[in-house]
Amino acid sequence: MKKIFLVAALFAASITGVNADTDVTIPSVETAQANNWDALWGDYQYGYVMPENYVLVDNEEITVQLNRAANVATSCQVAGYNINLQMGSSLARESNTPIYSLETLYATMKQPYAVLTVTPKMNGKLTYTYCRGKNGNTTMYVWDTSAADGVGAYVSANSTFFDETEDADLDPIAHTVTVNLRKDHVYYVFGAEEGANTDFYGMKFVPYSSPNYVTSTTGTTEMVIPTVETAQANNWGGLWGDYQYGYVMPENHVLVDNEDIKLQLNRAANVATSCQVAGYGINLQMGSSITRESNTPIYSLETLYATMKQPYAVLTLTPKKNGKITFTYCRGKNGATTMYVWDTSAADGLGAYVCANSTFFDETQDASLEILPHTVTVNVRKDHVYWIFGAEEGANTDFYSLAFTGYHDANYSTSTGIENVVTNTTEKPADNKIYTIDGRYVGTDKAALVKGLYIQNGKKFIVK
Repeated sequence: MKKIFLVAALFAASITGVNADTDVTIPSVETAQANNWDALWGDYQYGYVMPENYVLVDNEEITVQLNRAANVATSCQVAGYNINLQMGSSLARESNTPIYSLETLYATMKQPYAVLTVTPKMNGKLTYTYCRGKNGNTTMYVWDTSAADGVGAYVSANSTFFDETEDADLDPIAHTVTVNLRKDHVYYVFGAEEGANTDFYGMKFVPYSSPNYVTSTTGTTEMVIPTVETAQANNWGGLWGDYQYGYVMPENHVLVDNEDIKLQLNRAANVATSCQVAGYGINLQMGSSITRESNTPIYSLETLYATMKQPYAVLTLTPKKNGKITFTYCRGKNGATTMYVWDTSAADGLGAYVCANSTFFDETQDASLEILPHTVTVNVRKDHVYWIFGAEEGANTDFYSLAFTGYHDANYSTSTGIENVVTNTTEKPADNKIYTIDGRYVGTDKAALVKGLYIQNGKKFIVK
């Protein structure tokens, strides 16, 4: 492990009204047969066609619904998966183009690829897992149609690219992304490319009140903020004239520079010892001239500093390998904010948001929560240059840690942690037809069955 610094952030909180997590998985071929959904390419061995408007999940936490009918395939590139929802859209990779209608995403689509609509009923985070072919390049998008008073904004535009030489020996790998979602907002989740699908394996929604919401930042290269003692030893200025409050990190300070990444502060920024979240003793105060839930392109570093009222941090990240970053932050006493990752190199230098992660709180539903840290995971490309910054010019976000993990690292591929299949098979009236586990129709009379496992009306049962 190439750890530059190490932090063990212990979070312990007593939460009332704890909610469970929701695993969103793809219905099996047996479920498709039981519901008489069309076979993919005329044969269930290849998969099936999920019908339009199919509701994958609708519970007290979240609704996830397919829009138009889409292919589900049994052929999966990544070991350990046996079914995937094929995703795509009319959008190119690394796009920052606003989405004004659902029809835009289907306009030039050449195959029945999936676009999902996700509506959280609680604030929380979404984790999803995908792969593009045999380590092909692609972008997976999460667009918030409700952000900025309905103007909309990207929450995530996660691009996974591979180096033809450095990554050539890799087996197909799954990519797992984590971003936050707002209660009652409406999101579109979709892939890039109109004619080449992305394999989508599943997702998990974790509400703020879940005991699984808080996670740590870990990786092959881990960064934390230098201590006050380090600041004193380097004669950096005390914050507000006194080291008990923290210090001022000097401009162009390099936090990490190794074989994985280079991470550097731009202008001088405040580092505070007062932390909202239990277990953390220091934080880098982040902000910018950008408001929350923005989709405004960033054409220069100066734009981020233009109206900043305090010396808040903007970081420049340059990965030397393809991989992912995970970072942890908090805004005040569970205050609302957005943390941004802007790829200056995307789309041949036009730039695009990789992440615009908004964390908002409901005054009633979230009132009893302890102060929460939020942990985000997104992918980054080798040799691209990224700016990482917070929203708001006059109110800082506490930034605690950042970690990088490369494709070749053993702990790169992590799943959504799916445990239970959560599906909805009620959109089609029950016909009581009984199928064997391999899909053979055997009538409707349970009394006539021999011992074995069967499916009726989308549910499995055993005859002993």
